[in-house]
Amino acid sequence: MISRPKLTEIGALIGVSAAISWMTQSIPSRRDVIADPCIVATLATAAFVAFLWVSEVWGHRTIKAELLLLAAFLCSMPIVYVMRYLVAANATTNSWLWLELAGIPIFATLAVLGVKKSPWFLVIGIVAHGLSWDSWHYRNSGYVPNWYSLGCLLVDITIGAYVAARILNIEHALTL
Repeated sequence: MISRPKLTEIGALIGVSAAISWMTQSIPSRRDVIADPCIVATLATAAFVAFLWVSEVWGHRTIKAELLLLAAFLCSMPIVYVMRYLVAANATTNSWLWLELAGIPIFATLAVLGVKKSPWFLVIGIVAHGLSWDSWHYRNSGYVPNWYSLGCLLVDITIGAYVAARILNIEHALTL
């Protein structure tokens, strides 16, 4: 019989999978896959979610790699927005580059704290990115497409829920 915490993790991971599936299907055109940081980030996130499934199945053997990849995921979030700003820079973008750049040290600090101190910092950082960055960019940004900001919001919230559900296993594996 599968334990309740394990069922919670699997349920959260199903939610993550549904969110990234929806986001992937929302890509308007795959014509500019390499040129568009939002498309690259979406496809990379889909691969990352596949790894989360592998890590879920393999258990403690991959938990440290999972923790490091979660930190890398958190660090990469604001970089996608900076890259998208630079790719789409035109008269409609205003001058929000300073704000996009400010996100890098904020989320990198939370990622480092998530690896060094407590995985709860990863949860806080990933969910905060969704609730602050993604929700603000939705319908407010001339350079981040709405499909991406909404999809990223859904993915961030569901990955945050997955990590929160997995905290006990992460902390246990780190003490082995």
